[in-house]
Amino acid sequence: MQDSTCPFGPAFRRERIEYGVSQWTVATRLRYHPRNIQRIEGGTQQPGVLLAVRLVAGVGANPGDFFQEFFEECAENMPDSASPLCHVAVSYQRPEPAEGMKCLFGPLLAQARLAGAVSQTAMAKMAGYNLRNVSAVEKGRQEPGIMPALRLVAVTGADIKDFFNQLYEFSERIFEE
Repeated sequence: MQDSTCPFGPAFRRERIEYGVSQWTVATRLRYHPRNIQRIEGGTQQPGVLLAVRLVAGVGANPGDFFQEFFEECAENMPDSASPLCHVAVSYQRPEPAEGMKCLFGPLLAQARLAGAVSQTAMAKMAGYNLRNVSAVEKGRQEPGIMPALRLVAVTGADIKDFFNQLYEFSERIFEE
């Protein structure tokens, strides 16, 4: 039987403990219920990508560093197709809010995908994600969980550390509201 727990939770718990921050403090900083943080840390609840970034930043860690290390830790359990075909430099531009946009992750992902010259179809196939959902994600209308998000970024060839730092930087004002 396959383990259905989300590996983000235990990795986040290690980071939170390393920074000496309690679950209660994280919950207070993020205005998020402590029980949900317990579920995430226990691996029974997978957070959306923006919540995952907020959690990491909420303990004082650098999101880019955390997600780069987390990807390396998880790489052996990801399909080989989730490995980038090449490494590309991306010059990210802050996406302009559009009607129906809920999440900045997708528009940044689209920038990374285009820089890596990867089609939506190829990205969906390599990341094991539904093509229709890729389109909705790139438009900012759908937010993926952290594990699919990590695979989607990886297959573009973009630097994971840079991607998640840019996502945090562009979303920082939203986090403070």
